[in-house]
Amino acid sequence: MLLEVNDIVKSFSAVTVLHHVQLEFHSAEVHALVGENGAGKSTLMKIIGGIYHSDEGTVRIDDNAVHIANAR
Repeated sequence: MLLEVNDIVKSFSAVTVLHHVQLEFHSAEVHALVGENGAGKSTLMKIIGGIYHSDEGTVRIDDNAVHIANAR
């Protein structure tokens, strides 16, 4: 597995925008993230990209838990 997000939770003030999100990305797969405005698509991508930090959950790359501190 290349990338796994497991039980990701993110809140802004009293509004929880991601509720225990789980995704797996394997080699040679193509994914599309689709949803209504405000569904949390950009927030999830910003967590994976290191711009935001999740309140709960883990991100794993090549089966190793990682903490993505920033976009670099």
